[in-house]
Amino acid sequence: MEIREDDIRLILGLKLRRLRQEQGFSLAELGKLTGLSVSYLNEIEKGRKYPKAEKLAALAKALGTTFDKLVSLKLDKHLAPVGELLASGFLQDVPLDLFGIDRGKLVELIANAPAKVSAFISTLARIAATYNMTQEHFYFAALRSYQELYENHFEDLELEAKRFRLGLATDERTHLSSDQLADHLVNDRGYTIRERNFDRYSDLAHIRSVFMPEQKVLVVNERLTHDQRSFLLAKEIGYDHLGLSEQRALVTPWPKATSFDHVLNNSRASYFAGALLIPAAPLVEDLRHLFAESSFDPAAFLAIWEHAGGSPETFMLRLTNILPQHFGVVRMFFQRFDHQPAEQIVEPKKVLFLDRKQDPMSIELLNDTVGRWLKEQFFTTDATEAPRTMAARFGGENGSLYTVIALGRSRPHGTRGASALCIGMEVLPANEKLIGYLRDPALPRFALQPRSVVAERDGRYQRMHSALQGLLQELKAEG
Repeated sequence: MEIREDDIRLILGLKLRRLRQEQGFSLAELGKLTGLSVSYLNEIEKGRKYPKAEKLAALAKALGTTFDKLVSLKLDKHLAPVGELLASGFLQDVPLDLFGIDRGKLVELIANAPAKVSAFISTLARIAATYNMTQEHFYFAALRSYQELYENHFEDLELEAKRFRLGLATDERTHLSSDQLADHLVNDRGYTIRERNFDRYSDLAHIRSVFMPEQKVLVVNERLTHDQRSFLLAKEIGYDHLGLSEQRALVTPWPKATSFDHVLNNSRASYFAGALLIPAAPLVEDLRHLFAESSFDPAAFLAIWEHAGGSPETFMLRLTNILPQHFGVVRMFFQRFDHQPAEQIVEPKKVLFLDRKQDPMSIELLNDTVGRWLKEQFFTTDATEAPRTMAARFGGENGSLYTVIALGRSRPHGTRGASALCIGMEVLPANEKLIGYLRDPALPRFALQPRSVVAERDGRYQRMHSALQGLLQELKAEG
């Protein structure tokens, strides 16, 4: 693996610090011997500066070593685990700055006890391998932790969406149409938008868009619903408006995440799109009336969704942005389940638990039990395309109780799959004071059952990649 420039600086800093300590020099004493300031030496040791050759030669002489040994990337036995860690790319995969961690300080900490820390990291790697946690899984796990840390509410993105609406001279009660968003992209941001039927590429039929950055061309799947198209275009505005276009995935949804920046920027652009399409203030007002009731009213919940606008997924995710922040709801979660009628499979595709202390096994139990409920009662063979919503409660052996609301459009057997979007929260005294229907006795109750093992879906990536290359070549040939 190629050594990065910042890794070279870190290795020099670690070697310099170790040699200085072995000689018993303070930074001030080494400074007097070399003519370098204490602050500059401190910057070198922290991996922030890399001195010129003449200064390196002075340092090597003062520390009783040779120039070549000092600048060599080879580390002694004491620091060898740090070198292995840097070469592994582990620290590049971890978004340290996102969590306020200084990379240089972390490496310094590792250098103080390299054997112990190396063993710890190796253990994490073995655990990840045992549970088939790929680099891609790590990216999404890091993103979920970031969202949970902020209760999935980002005020800077809320403000940017408000400013953008003001720029369009549009009030918060007015729905933005996909045509308005498309006009803005084309006329104000220099985009070209093409419609394309992806069905003849069997492995790309589910793709919603492809972005060609060189020409600023957005190719949109012509089979998208109005709500899906609106969200896609609002998200594209988010990429451009927030300055995220340099680090982004070019396909929606992407076949495989290859960079944490792509994952994070996709999340930020998506959040902006949700805030743009469904402003917080009107939705908060509508929810207050719903939460005052002691029983769950499906028709009222559907009316709030229709009033707010957006797809079921956009709406339900928007609730996770709003309920903790504006109502004080705790231990909330979001689930998306996809239904494949031909195989009679219902499986979770997206899960976000805003309680960072939630037991992973409880999450698996809840996912499996909610999935069975949806399969048996939501995705029924006699269902229609009409939107529907249902609610139920789920209890565990430890006394925990959860109320879950599902929203979506179920379809008859034999047609394309559908999705159910769920929000839920634990039934706790704090939440009961805020939401009257959490203990509604009319809601059906299900016991959490031992989790079932769901086989991983492999092999799609290569087929999608090949089909995508064919599509891109065709688009470029068209000019």
